[in-house]
Amino acid sequence: MLTHYRDYESFKQVAVPILERRPDVHQLPLGILERGDVPILMAIAEEGNRTIVVLQTIEEQAILAGDVFTYEGIRKLSRILNCPGYVGEQAIIEPLLVSHSPFQTKMDQGIYALTTVIPPVTLDYEFRLIEERFADQAVAFGWSFIQETGALPATERSRLKNEQTIRKHIQADTLFGLFDGDQLLAMASSSRPTASGVTISYVFTPQKWRKQGIASYLVACLSEHLLQQYPMVSLYTDWSNPTSNKIYQAVGFELVGRSVQITKRPKYQ
Repeated sequence: MLTHYRDYESFKQVAVPILERRPDVHQLPLGILERGDVPILMAIAEEGNRTIVVLQTIEEQAILAGDVFTYEGIRKLSRILNCPGYVGEQAIIEPLLVSHSPFQTKMDQGIYALTTVIPPVTLDYEFRLIEERFADQAVAFGWSFIQETGALPATERSRLKNEQTIRKHIQADTLFGLFDGDQLLAMASSSRPTASGVTISYVFTPQKWRKQGIASYLVACLSEHLLQQYPMVSLYTDWSNPTSNKIYQAVGFELVGRSVQITKRPKYQ
């Protein structure tokens, strides 16, 4: 059974308690609901005593979060929703990637959570908010992040969206950097705050400053800062990049789940 919702608050009343059963894994949909992004699709899917929250706020994909449906159940839900892509826990999404599937994997991710920081080696750099005067440099960092990770397609629309996002973070005091004097070495943002936690994203260090412990130190400093306000910090990693996964594990992040982002193959779009 699939129940669609038009009223945002009514949907939140049903969806949030389901998602809060595992807030460490569900910080993405919880944060989006808290932020109040304009929804394209809101629904609750049920299969026996299993429930999946369906939330779509961007055209490219819908979030699927909750229980694991049967093989036929999730494939039927996908056909009914007919979205161009989905993101959700690996166990939920995997049946949509069987042989001859219209979908292909766009990104395989690890979901990590932290409540206590393991202090890394202290570096002689300053952790602080990124101010407006560093906006152009931060925008360039953000665009490099997108090009390296494939988080968004490398289009003019994405370039403009990146600039808008970075500048919003700066205005909201949610973009942080590691500095050597006035030289920005690395950046990271906090986003999607909820009562259960907050997410770190946009972690980026240019190639010339990598392999010096800069990313680890920045993430540790930012996590310490955020844990003064929130009970938990979470983040997503590129599962195919073992280096970045080790960086986060080294400062105390623990793997709590796997997430898969899928999109329709070109001939099915």
